Amino acid sequence: MKKAIAPILMFATVLLASLLCMRYTFVCQEYEGLFLNTPDWWARAWAQQLPVSGIISDFLTQFYRDPLYGAIITAVLITGVFLLLRGILCRFGLSGNAIAAFASGALWVFVAHSSTSKPAVFVLLLMAAAWLLSLLFKIKQLRKERKADLPLSSVMLVAAAACVVLSPAVMRAENFNRVKVDALYGIWDDLLATVPPEEAEKNAELTPFALLALSGKGELGDKMFTYPVFEQNDLDMEAYDGKGEYYTSLLFKACLYQYLGCYNEAIHNYFQWSTQLRQGTSFVVLRRLAELYCLQGNYDLMEKYCRILDKSLLNGAYVRHFRAMATKGTAQQPTSVQDRAAMPVISHDPLYNLVLLQSSGFDTRMSADRMLCTLILKKDFIRFGSIMEVLAPAYEHIPLHFQEVMVFAGLRSFDVDAAVVERYSAFVSDMMDMPQERLFQLYKGSAFPFLFSE
Repeated sequence: MKKAIAPILMFATVLLASLLCMRYTFVCQEYEGLFLNTPDWWARAWAQQLPVSGIISDFLTQFYRDPLYGAIITAVLITGVFLLLRGILCRFGLSGNAIAAFASGALWVFVAHSSTSKPAVFVLLLMAAAWLLSLLFKIKQLRKERKADLPLSSVMLVAAAACVVLSPAVMRAENFNRVKVDALYGIWDDLLATVPPEEAEKNAELTPFALLALSGKGELGDKMFTYPVFEQNDLDMEAYDGKGEYYTSLLFKACLYQYLGCYNEAIHNYFQWSTQLRQGTSFVVLRRLAELYCLQGNYDLMEKYCRILDKSLLNGAYVRHFRAMATKGTAQQPTSVQDRAAMPVISHDPLYNLVLLQSSGFDTRMSADRMLCTLILKKDFIRFGSIMEVLAPAYEHIPLHFQEVMVFAGLRSFDVDAAVVERYSAFVSDMMDMPQERLFQLYKGSAFPFLFSE
């Protein structure tokens, strides 16, 4: 019974810590993973380094869509390594609890900082082979475990858990993965709770996602400048620097154009994003392509991706859902081939894309807000005024930042709240004798600091 204490503690600790700080990491590993029963997939799988470990890892990853399964699988792998290593050491007369706890704890920390379970699977297979090999040796006496072994192994386990739970890298990855999940499925309140303005100041890469959430809630025109927004790229993420930002930019634009209703460009960006993934595509890309083609009314291509998903183990519910949508004819606009062909949206100028969407009948609140906010960030007040004259009647109440621009640019043909005019006068007065840092802090959340900046 005493021998069971250490592995039980190991399993419980890994399970609970993983659920605490890696829930969205597990979900995103499933999103970006792929396991298909097709000749092409198997050929690629056997061509990779350490193919057996990779295949087992890819098989297990498809269960990570439920974070509980991801945590259980991780706990089983780490505890399995602990048990096998302890068994090997005991075969050679060594007291193995402490050494096995140190080794498996170190492996757990390494796996938590990686994006795959492949290292844990490889070490587990290695330990299993070593344990089978150790059975060839006959040892008459085994040394009893030392009394200090359990406390020592417990200390090592706690240290490993601290390295995972308190790791800045693990927390950053979990935070970003949570943002990805929320952006992919339009969970705007959760996304804004994950990326408040203070968090965006630490990680500018998250600012466009927060602004996307504000767009989705219809609050961009009122709250954009509560976030650290200094240029157009903070809104549309069109420019990028390096592979990491390119990956993030493609994912962001795929989500953005899907919510704008521009399915062609969303599909284009999902394809581009998939090229950055380890296997060239993934479960979430295949599911999203099937969904978009279904919404677009292109049922032939939808069926193509449904057939691919049919070759996986756990995507049957998605396939049945998409096929049911196609049977009911629940495609959204644009439905005709002519309409789809008229929506290329291939320009790398987001403003051009937004104008094209508006002029093509996709005059949603999101596209209108983003178009006007883009003009604000470009400080193109002439076009802002011209477009605002057309769009103003659609607003029950003109958003705060738009009113601030009207006062600043002298656009007198619009009704502006008295409070906005007073705040503008106060800002101009304070600007004369107040340090810039204090001024910007006092008027944080207003467009005036940006409008008066060079």
